[in-house]
Amino acid sequence: MSGWKEYFDNPHSLKHYVIHTGNVHMAGNIHFNRKSPGFKQFPADKRFNPVYAHLIEHPEKGYVLMDTGLHSSFADRSSGNIGYLLGRIIKTKSEAGMDVVSQLKKIHVTPDQIRYIVLSHLHADHPSALPLFRQNRSVKVYADQDELQAANSVFGLFQGYVKSHVADFDLFPIKYSFQVAPFDQVLDFFGDGSIFIVKTPGHTPGHVSAILNMIDGPVILTFDAAHRRANIDENIPPKGEYSSALKSIENIKTFINAFPDTRVFYGHDPDQLKTLKFIPEFYS
Repeated sequence: MSGWKEYFDNPHSLKHYVIHTGNVHMAGNIHFNRKSPGFKQFPADKRFNPVYAHLIEHPEKGYVLMDTGLHSSFADRSSGNIGYLLGRIIKTKSEAGMDVVSQLKKIHVTPDQIRYIVLSHLHADHPSALPLFRQNRSVKVYADQDELQAANSVFGLFQGYVKSHVADFDLFPIKYSFQVAPFDQVLDFFGDGSIFIVKTPGHTPGHVSAILNMIDGPVILTFDAAHRRANIDENIPPKGEYSSALKSIENIKTFINAFPDTRVFYGHDPDQLKTLKFIPEFYS
């Protein structure tokens, strides 16, 4: 863990804005993998779960958006822009003004000011609002290469991928450049030790999480590698390929244990929702 400590000894003046774009629900305990020995101890949870986007303001590089959350169309119809079939499976709740572009106005940021978008994975609720940035011809959108392949598969829709969300964008594959234990594949996004992308597969083949090296201490955005705190506390990975999802959970847990001051933001934890501060407030 010495590598991380060297980075954290030199934090960066980042601002981290959390944007709550709406809520989703699917039948069954999708947050916990059925192959886990502890799966049956968790009763079915029928609560709706928050869907987030995260905006990172870098003092020199500008704005990085991590995931986009739900599209504005979900305020008008429950199927939003995921189509009739997925709309029958994925239940949503959203309101006018909850989409990421509307909420960026709270800090006077327009879509064309977003320079980079990093997608944790391509399940429908994470890049749903990406089409709202189509007029920004200079934005660079990044995703893991394995994730791009999974989303483009013949049966991608049945895995929760909607190809139209990423249509008309040139998607840049994340090019990991080194290893920092416990993570095998790491990208120093700007090369300055401020924002790191770490591969955390399992929930999907190319899922990634993010580590922010901030003044008030490190932040880890688990996205759907850990839907909820219970995934980490109980060592139960989310739905997906069990062994790799479990390994990702264990890696995140090892990291948090090594740096107990780390602030953890889970992918869809309804209990954490009420504890967070949202844009225009920020973490530093």
